[in-house]
Amino acid sequence: MMKRNTPFLSLLQMAEMYNVEQDMLFERLLVKLSALRNLFIVAERGWGLEEYMDELGFQLTEKNPDIQICRVDLKPAHDSDSFLELFAAALCHKFPEETKHLKKGHVHTEILEWPSLIARRKKIRVALFLANAHLLYRYTDRFAFLKQVTLKFINQKKCVFCLYGQISHALMELVQFPGPLCRIGQLIQLKHDPTRNRSASIRKLFQIHEKKIEYTPSVHMSYLVDNHPFYLKLMVWHSLIRTNHICTYEIINQAMEDLILHFDYQFRKIEEGLTEKQTGFLRALLERNQKLGSEYIREKYQLGTTGHVARIKLSLEKKVLIKKGYLGTHFSDPIFREWFRKRYGITN
Repeated sequence: MMKRNTPFLSLLQMAEMYNVEQDMLFERLLVKLSALRNLFIVAERGWGLEEYMDELGFQLTEKNPDIQICRVDLKPAHDSDSFLELFAAALCHKFPEETKHLKKGHVHTEILEWPSLIARRKKIRVALFLANAHLLYRYTDRFAFLKQVTLKFINQKKCVFCLYGQISHALMELVQFPGPLCRIGQLIQLKHDPTRNRSASIRKLFQIHEKKIEYTPSVHMSYLVDNHPFYLKLMVWHSLIRTNHICTYEIINQAMEDLILHFDYQFRKIEEGLTEKQTGFLRALLERNQKLGSEYIREKYQLGTTGHVARIKLSLEKKVLIKKGYLGTHFSDPIFREWFRKRYGITN
């Protein structure tokens, strides 16, 4: 057990000693991916699958330094050709040097073999996380193409493929026998709340250090960072080292200020790359305006026409600054959101 006055730990040391996400299935999935066993993970809509997979990927690379993750969002793809284009683009973005020579002289289908070639060239292991895999059912050539994908994926060395998406009858026809994806990897359906144990884990960590945090402040701490696994670890630790006996809301807010200050330079660089209209869109969003295409909002924030608003939104989604969630469009990064709120003096 760690002594109460132990100096600041690295994130890796924290992960070894305290697991904020106390979830036995989560740990089993980590073991399977570490052993390069392919998975197909499904959950109901609105379950929080994206956040769960973000945490799974974060801890996978944290515990296995030789594994590098390449994420592919399959949502824009509508057929086999666009699938391969997205697949190649994601690999080129993640591994620009290694894919430079692969883009010359290769026929289209060989793109599926790139991960193992990259892994061998870099002497690493490659993990492909394919989001929105439930949309594969809409491909007109799905059966022949997905059989080829399965064959290519299961025969690659030094690679692991993790597909995930919303559960549906159409998807099950592809994944279950005799569907074309039935051999691609173990099918896992997530049914429990991935965040239900975080408050208990936070309170247990404080108890280990002979300190205390009540249930409501611990939930508030998680709420401030949208249950974001990486930021929650930082928030917990910054709050812990500021606490003498009992963690208060004031201490939690000071911990938030620590995080905002820590990422200030990075966020300023992001802001410098935004146009005035993109900044106006983010301000409108932060002030809880969901009807961003209305005439009043467009005039107030000088966003231009409804067509301009749609293009601004798409550009910010491509920058991964916003995303569409269960309750509407929102900031992707909770700390950037709070930094932006402070930067422009937005109080609500």
